[in-house]
Amino acid sequence: MSERLGVTKQAIYRHFPNKAALVEALTETFLAAYGEVRDTVVAIPQPATLRTIVERYAEGVWRMFEDLPQYYFFLMLKLLPGPEVDRKRFYDLGDDISNIVQPHLVPDAAIHSRSNGQHCQLSLMFMHVQLVVWSAFGFWTPLGQLRNGARERNATQRDNRIAHTVELCLNGLFPGAELNIDYASVEQLSEVRQDELLEPNRFFAAVDAVVSEVGFEKASLDRIAQQLDMTKSSLYFYFDNKDTMFSQALQTERHHFRDLFLARALQLRSFSERLYGYIVALASYYLNNRSLMVFSNWVQVQRVPVAGCTPDEQEVIQTADFIRRHLQGHSNPLRRDEVIETLALLSILMNRGIQACGLALDRREELFAFTRDFYRTVSHGISGKERTIADEDQ
Repeated sequence: MSERLGVTKQAIYRHFPNKAALVEALTETFLAAYGEVRDTVVAIPQPATLRTIVERYAEGVWRMFEDLPQYYFFLMLKLLPGPEVDRKRFYDLGDDISNIVQPHLVPDAAIHSRSNGQHCQLSLMFMHVQLVVWSAFGFWTPLGQLRNGARERNATQRDNRIAHTVELCLNGLFPGAELNIDYASVEQLSEVRQDELLEPNRFFAAVDAVVSEVGFEKASLDRIAQQLDMTKSSLYFYFDNKDTMFSQALQTERHHFRDLFLARALQLRSFSERLYGYIVALASYYLNNRSLMVFSNWVQVQRVPVAGCTPDEQEVIQTADFIRRHLQGHSNPLRRDEVIETLALLSILMNRGIQACGLALDRREELFAFTRDFYRTVSHGISGKERTIADEDQ
């Protein structure tokens, strides 16, 4: 950081006594910015329409990231995986917005979780993830923008992107998807079973154990090696460096999930069935391999670059080729380029939903109630309006 700012580390510490104080100051700055977004939404005169509320929320979040795009990295890599107290402050601000939105939502959007006695409202979760994460993606994606550092160039482009984000939030990512598919048959075909998984990864389990004990930031490679009853140098005996080690572990899992899903996709007839099948496969794969979720989050927090970026992108697109083909024929050019972003959004929402609802494979009725609502929410949005557009398997 000192090199990036062109100052010495000592100069930074004249303002902040230690790293913890610096991170605390950054947290306060971010929460203040998001608090301003909350204030603009809460200040909307009532009664107001759902569209008006979502538009005001989207505009506020967009301008927040426009002022400082690095907020996205701070949110995803520091705040959300960080201390519970800071994460709760962020969620509390979001809850204030949720309280304004909730009266406009369809009542059956709430799913009761027997495990914690709380209601998991996917519509509200989808709104927050859609508007906050998707708006942030606007500054860093499509992936070419991420590499080139391109920004929105004028107010018209910005307004178009905001309107696009609002439309996706209200009416969903795939409003033409069928709502009356044979859910039970797709679930039976698409669920990933325990005996289909790879051998348990000792490294994933060690990361999970250490993160549970000390948190993401303090989960160092030394601690993880100690958990494995090894030294850090002995880990490197099998790999050139830690980047290669992490890359190989993640890519192995990605390859396996891709193969499992593609075999299932061949047996599903329509885009709608494949989309729901992907959701069921993703949920069951995560639930059968919870350590993988923790490991993936740990890699992000540690800012570990996963080698082979381009092959990974192509592999993700191959896994969800049914989404790419579906979007290729879309009239909106923004949608045609959003395959990676769409999958990232689904993955983040799934990760959040599993944790928030306390889902488990031994409560199958509850699990599939969640995946069905997940499908309806991401396909048709939070407005609750059913679509009659025919499903096209492009």
